[in-house]
Amino acid sequence: MLRIHPQPPLIFPVPPKQAGGFSLVEVLVVIALLGVLSGVLIGWYASYHQDVLQKVTRQRNAQEIVSIGVCATMGGANFVVPGDKRATIENLINGTIGQTGLWKGKVFRLTSLEPAALPGALEFVTFDANLLLYEPAGGQL
Repeated sequence: MLRIHPQPPLIFPVPPKQAGGFSLVEVLVVIALLGVLSGVLIGWYASYHQDVLQKVTRQRNAQEIVSIGVCATMGGANFVVPGDKRATIENLINGTIGQTGLWKGKVFRLTSLEPAALPGALEFVTFDANLLLYEPAGGQL
């Protein structure tokens, strides 16, 4: 006799409750945190960049002051106020005239430097034996 075995019912595999992904809320929270952090970091970097730019500008102004001062000294210009660095530099801003040598009669003037820029530039200028000298460290030695 032929026996017919009943066929077992089809069993479908049960999927796991979560298949290892992130929910939409988790992704949005991470994106929001990254946005806040990047905003803070960009603000900090912009502030740091501005500080460096101002320091370089002050150093460049000091270099220009010293350069014109050396040339005016070589030309025998009467611009030095003994013991007063600021007044000496203000004389260069206003202009002074060479008295000897090749620069006799030539005007030495800091045309691109405003008096308001002096305090920052003075930090990088020293005054020694009535000569203006550039100090790259800005007196922080």
